[in-house]
Amino acid sequence: MAARSQPPGRPGHPPVWLFAFAALPYGVVGSYAGQVMPYLVRHSKLDVDSIGWYSLILLIPPMLQFLYAPIVDIGLRRKHWHVLITLISAAALVGTCLVPVATYPTEYMIFAVIAQLISGLVGSCNGGLLATTMPDEVRGQAGAWLNVGNLSGGAVSAAIAIYMIGHEIAPIYIGLALAAMMVLPSLAVLAIVEPRRPAVHVKTVFGDTLRDVNKELFSRAGFTGVLLCLSPVGTAALTNYFSGMATSYHASDDLIALMTGPAQGGLTAVGALIGGVLCDRYNRRKMYLLGGVLIAMVGFAMALAPVVEVTYVWGVICYALFTGICYSAFTAMVLETIGVGGIAAATQYTLFMAAGNTAINYVGFIDSRFDKAYGVQGVTAADAALNAIGVLVIGLVFWRTGSFKRRSSDLG
Repeated sequence: MAARSQPPGRPGHPPVWLFAFAALPYGVVGSYAGQVMPYLVRHSKLDVDSIGWYSLILLIPPMLQFLYAPIVDIGLRRKHWHVLITLISAAALVGTCLVPVATYPTEYMIFAVIAQLISGLVGSCNGGLLATTMPDEVRGQAGAWLNVGNLSGGAVSAAIAIYMIGHEIAPIYIGLALAAMMVLPSLAVLAIVEPRRPAVHVKTVFGDTLRDVNKELFSRAGFTGVLLCLSPVGTAALTNYFSGMATSYHASDDLIALMTGPAQGGLTAVGALIGGVLCDRYNRRKMYLLGGVLIAMVGFAMALAPVVEVTYVWGVICYALFTGICYSAFTAMVLETIGVGGIAAATQYTLFMAAGNTAINYVGFIDSRFDKAYGVQGVTAADAALNAIGVLVIGLVFWRTGSFKRRSSDLG
């Protein structure tokens, strides 16, 4: 099958850096669920067990997102859906800030889940826009900037929100600040020249979507792509645990704030940019497996090193840098696999993202099971072992299917 990178006659593509702005709204909501919510719960004098349950609930929407992603493949252009969805999810996030979690936990979680459910479609819009407007030769860089926006938006918004909560700023101002960091960058997507979609009936769209998704999944490229997304390779699951692991390494509060905030976010963004350039020059599946190898090396090194502060610092630095490479390779590989995506571009992109989110969740769960018996060294060793085993198994599958010899979109 011929490569499906870009139909002839398509106008010039948008600048790759524009997708950093497109990803900011998604990063703001994601960081609220992953960083701001746990801090707010503890600040509200609730126990750690509540954090665990709330986190579990907020992890569910990203795994189910592909079920309702076809919405953005209907009617409006995806860039218009992007702005509309951002407005709705921003309003839900403001509602989350206005409801005291200690007094009304159920109502608080309803707003938080709505924000997660709706904002997930921002990622779907971004995937559809990337697939339909960017030629294959720059998709690695565009995907890298997408990750930079997601990561930087998350890091900055979380830092601002946590600072405002800690200084007892009125919740309405916290909500409005987060909403502004979502809505204003979202307007940048209006500059994208997006191909007009033909007017078709909703039933036809869902039927075509189901057909396209089935065709993608049962192709060799699609099947092996989903397999890679579901594998533990390059999940970088420890990113969500470094703040909790820090005390075992005797790290100070200031160091923890630095390493799990600006340092981790900045280094991951740098790694994403490096990975984006490499993914446009080399086989993207090889690059993703290479990222998994690098992540495994960091995990094994931390498992063998003394449990001291310097191990924590260098471990977070290297892990964050290689995580960025994995993120860019993941996005580039997915975009290459779905090609231009047809009418279901956003849905196909979201399906792979849902598989990736599922992998992050189960790898993190398995990693954390080793803490009680083996401490942080057991956690890092488990993460490294899962990545290493995944690289060996997936590498063998790709070698047998010829995925290393050419672009995955050529596999059919």
